[in-house]
Parts: sequence; C-alpha cells; structure tokens
Amino acid sequence: MAAAERYVLRATLVDDPEVSRTLALAGRRTLEQLHHLLREAFGWHDDHLYSFWLSGVFWDVESEYTSPVDAEPGARTAQARLDELGLQPGQTIAYVFDFGDEWLVELEVVEIGPAEGPLQAIVASEGEAPPQYPPPDILV
Repeated sequence: MAAAERYVLRATLVDDPEVSRTLALAGRRTLEQLHHLLREAFGWHDDHLYSFWLSGVFWDVESEYTSPVDAEPGARTAQARLDELGLQPGQTIAYVFDFGDEWLVELEVVEIGPAEGPLQAIVASEGEAPPQYPPPDILV
C-alpha cells in the first residue's frame, strides 16, 4: 500500500484575485469533500450545484467532475479521490460554485507530499471574501 499523501491547493477567486485560500486535504479525500472545504473557506452557506474541470478550463466537458446530485451522466465528485486523479504540482483546476451566480475559482495544486500536518483544513487565508449574496439595493 502506498504512503498516504497530503494535497495542498491554493484557491483564488477569478473575479477578485486578491482573495485566496490555501487548503490541505488527504489524498483519500474526494472532490466533493474539497467542495465542502471551499464553501467553508469562502463563507458560502447555501449549497448549490458545482463542477471541477481538471484541465483548468471552465466548461470543458472532457475533464468535468460535477456535483453528485446533477442529473446529467458523467463523472461525479463523490467518487473522485484526489490521489486517483493524476494531479501534479503546478496543475490548475477550474471550479465553479453556483451555476446561477457563477463563483469562478482557480485552484492550483501547490504541493503533493507526505500526509503530515492538517489533512482537511484551511491553512492560509488572504483577503476578505465577498458575501455569497450581495446585499439588496435599498429603494428610496
């Protein structure tokens, strides 16, 4: 059996590149678990559909892993373990949360190493994440 690995990923908001989070997850964790950690990291409380694209290109159907409740056939995030995806340091992964508001996130695989330190955690945070929903305009 191979040694356990830890993946470190840097998540940056495409529309606000000064806001990023660095996440650490054990290789046995799934893309679905990464999705939940991203929601926690950016303060997104309401769950929505989401997808990952391992090619780093948004809407690339060939490399898409989608939320487990999506009705379309295809690769599901709940079954996709990080250590089985062939990820490499420096690789970029595209992620979208909420197909209506389209929170676009660029994930960079920063490091893959021994399973030392936190195995599912937010390890660094830069910038204040905008609210999931902007405040409604007040009519005068």
